[in-house]
Amino acid sequence: MAADPSDLVALFEVDEMGDLPERSWNVAPTDLAPVVVEPPSRDGTPPTRRLEAARWGLVPTWAKDLTGGVKAINARSETVAERRMFSASLGMRRALVPASGWYEWRKPERTPFYVHAADERPIAFAGLYAWWKSPEGAWVLSSTILTADATGHLADLHDRMPVVLGPELWDTWLDAETEGDQHLVDAVVEAAAEQVEALAVREVGRAVGNVRADGPELVAPAAEDATDAPAADASSTDAHR
Repeated sequence: MAADPSDLVALFEVDEMGDLPERSWNVAPTDLAPVVVEPPSRDGTPPTRRLEAARWGLVPTWAKDLTGGVKAINARSETVAERRMFSASLGMRRALVPASGWYEWRKPERTPFYVHAADERPIAFAGLYAWWKSPEGAWVLSSTILTADATGHLADLHDRMPVVLGPELWDTWLDAETEGDQHLVDAVVEAAAEQVEALAVREVGRAVGNVRADGPELVAPAAEDATDAPAADASSTDAHR
């Protein structure tokens, strides 16, 4: 997520902005990253669209601690409505997760690629969010990203991909008055498949496999990347963005 916050405010028509993390070219699970949310109004006034920092990896309200969020960075669109981990958030706590793009590792050689909008504008993943209260009373905002079967040219990289929402779906997905069920998910997944052709793919250097690496050089074409870093193992790379 390398875009300037002010650009996100304009793009997503945000009303209020919280404290956001520094821009990053290598967001990893449990890191803080921006999300766009639109909580329902409690006094009859129009809802306020907010840009907030959320921990990547959804932690539902009933969780005993934060550890479960590590396994909930993604939610499979085919089963999200029936999973206790996600169903409550799907109902009325849906989010847009802005991203400059994401990394995918093509098997079996595990070559890293950067997937992004062809025009380099930020994209928006279909996401969910939740609030969790620690035993000490601190509130933690967390999020997850919906995934679906990869389609088009992205199927050559991996069998799954994030659900990328076009601007025409942003309001519907955020609207808490819209019933959040499997029918809604199926509809946005079908529409998201049409976004694939607007996405570009380029091979990048292996330095991105190191979760400690950060900077714009990570998204440079591999031929321009002089870093000779070893590839990371699957457990640390499959979900970077």
